[in-house]
Order: sequence, then C-alpha cells, then structure tokens
Amino acid sequence: MHLTAETRLNAILDGTGAGTWEYNLDTGEIIFNERWATMLGYTLEELSPLSFQTWEKLSHPTDIESANQALTAYLSGDAHQFECVVRMLHKDGDWRYIHTRGTLFNNGQTAESRWLMGTHLDVTEEKVSQHQLQQLAESLPGVIYTFTLNKDGSFHFPYMSRKAKDFYGLTAEETRTNPERMFEAIHTEDISRVHETIERSRKTLSEWVCDYRIIKDGEIRWLRGVSQPERNPDGSTTWHGVITDIDDQKRLEFQLEALTITDELTGLYNRRYLLRKLEELEEQSARYDHPFSLLSLDIDFFKSVNDSWGHLTGDTVLRTVANLIETRTRKTDIVARTGGEEFIVLMPHTTLSDARHVAESLRIGMETESFVSDDGTPFNVTLSAGVVCWSRSINGVRELLSACDQLLYQAKRAGRNQVVVSEIGAEKS
Repeated sequence: MHLTAETRLNAILDGTGAGTWEYNLDTGEIIFNERWATMLGYTLEELSPLSFQTWEKLSHPTDIESANQALTAYLSGDAHQFECVVRMLHKDGDWRYIHTRGTLFNNGQTAESRWLMGTHLDVTEEKVSQHQLQQLAESLPGVIYTFTLNKDGSFHFPYMSRKAKDFYGLTAEETRTNPERMFEAIHTEDISRVHETIERSRKTLSEWVCDYRIIKDGEIRWLRGVSQPERNPDGSTTWHGVITDIDDQKRLEFQLEALTITDELTGLYNRRYLLRKLEELEEQSARYDHPFSLLSLDIDFFKSVNDSWGHLTGDTVLRTVANLIETRTRKTDIVARTGGEEFIVLMPHTTLSDARHVAESLRIGMETESFVSDDGTPFNVTLSAGVVCWSRSINGVRELLSACDQLLYQAKRAGRNQVVVSEIGAEKS
C-alpha cells in the first residue's frame, strides 16, 4: 500500500502531537488543523469562524507583543525562522505554553501568495519543569552553572542561575554574553590557581574543586567551586556544578589556624610555625642559593623580674619586647616566641652582616626601654642575642637552631647584653 505525501505528513504530525497553522500575510486568511484546537480543549467547530482574532483572543496579551516582535525580526531577515513561545488559554481556564514555529512560503503565482506556515506544540510540562528547576536553583545556597571550554580556549556559560547576581554582581544574561567578567572578578592572587585546576580537570576529566576569592563592590569573599566535567563530541569540555559562599567557613579556619600558630600572650608566631617556615626557607635557599639568617634573643635575668615584681609585670616586659622586635624587623621576617623569655627572628634574603645590625638595633632599643613595676619601682631589662647565617655546610634546620642557641649561650656567658655572631660558612663581615 502506497501512502500519499499528505497522509504520511499527517501521520507524522499526529505522532508529534503538533498542531498546524497557515496564515496568509496578505489576505489575513488563517487555517488550523483539528489537533491545533484539541491541544486547547476545543474542536475547530467550537472556534469557528476562524480568523487571526481567534488566535489573539486565546493568547496572553504580553505574549502577543513578543510574538509580533519575533515575526518582525523574521520578516526583516534578522532571524532565520519565526519562533516564539506564547501562553494560550485552555478551555479549562489554564494557560498552556505553546511553542510556535513557522517559515514563509511564497509560490510567486499571485499577489496574495505569501503564506506563513508552521506548527504549534504544547510545551507546558517542559516550561513547568524549567520553572520548578529554576525555583530549586534559587532556593539552593549557591550558584548553579554550566561552563563549556572549547578546544581553542574560548569559553562560555550555557546556564547560570540568578544567584550569580548575589555572588558576582552579574546577571545570568551578563555571564552568557560576557563570560570573561566572571573571571575578572577573581582575586589576582587566585586566578592562576583557578585556571590551573580547570586545566587539570579538563585533561583528566576529574572533579573540579577550587577555593578562591572574588572582589565585589570592594569586598573580598571566599567562594568554592565544585563541578563534574564531561567531554563533548567536538572535543570541548563542559562542567556542571555549583559555586558556594564559604567566606564564614574560611574566616573560622583562619582564626583556628591562628590559634595553633600564634603565641597567645604576645601575638607572635609560636615555635611550631617557626619550624615550618624555617624548613620551607631552607629548601628554597638550597635550591636557589639565597642567604637567610636566624636571630635568637633572650631577656636577661627575666626570672628576677617575675620574682621581684610578679608575673603581670613580667608579661608587660614580654609584650614590650615582642612589639620592639616587630617594629624593627621587616614584614617578610618571621618573629616567634619560642620559650618563656626567648624569641627567634627568621630573616629571608639576609646576610650575616645585615642580621647582626638588626640584632644590635634590638639590643640597644631594649637597653634604652624603661619599665615601672606595680609598686612604682623603675627598672630596665636587656637582651642577649645569637646570630647565624645559613650555609650549605649546616646539616638541616635542627643544626641551624642549635648553632644559634650556642651563640646565644656564649653571649650569656660573656656577660649578657650583647650580640654574638657566627661566620662559619657565611661571608666575613
């Protein structure tokens, strides 16, 4: 049995559930099939006589305007097809989302030959699902997004939830039309790490996880991005994920870390942190042959201060010494309280000669500092110091610390209030 082209076309349309329409742009004549009426709960007979006004009466006023704009764009050549979504009133009183698509046909035989022909498809369920998904995305405490990186390095965001406005100060549309702005908001110190982790995820198709800072309206906040990549047939990679605000969590982490690496009384770093930074600096110096020096300082006769005027006065002395060291050293130096009255200063890129000058400045500064006990008795304290410069002949940080301590003990034995330096493996000064 051979089916006619018209029969086959009708069978296909029935299978898709689409309604058809034909509209003569010159005469205003309009033709609908029965399926077009059925999707709105009517029969063609109930809607007769059919005209353009039939469609207008059933369509949402706001969507009529957008449909006219889409038609104008198509007829002017700005769009390759007439396409829009219009809400139409169902017989039961509900609004149905109807996807309208059409194309112009001109047989050229008469002056009234311009027909716009197309289909209507009920996409209400899809629209409702999209709306529910959007509501879910808005209820989540983060930005839901899709990010695609092409083989040539170009990229775009196919989807971005509205929360991007809260996080980045950008609308979802702005992230799609100008995706570079998402990366421009990232802190300059973090942008390289973001790109590196994205590239690693792209190569291995492993989960992308990255903590980074953004700057919005002059305020710095920590965000965390988590997404899963997939390779596309054209070789591009698409990530589906979420960005959350972890600023409070990060601040708490920093506070907890500060408690573990600082001395509560003076606010200086503690011995644990000093050892960590010392090991890092030794590794760097061994690799690049950069000098660094170590100062070990101790308050002379500090026990007598506590015994004579009490621990509160002793605490005042400790805080004063800590403040003196911080104000007379660089921001790049690591200052730590490593014992009761002992302090160590780690000085990167510093020769023995320069370190000795700093130690002398600290010693003289403390020598001229005056204190008053709770009972009004004035007194002074002094500092002894040992200074050593790292060299390849020193075997590890423990040996370096031990050498510095030995120099400090020499200063103590020699009468205190003085600086002793070691020139072993260092430049002569």
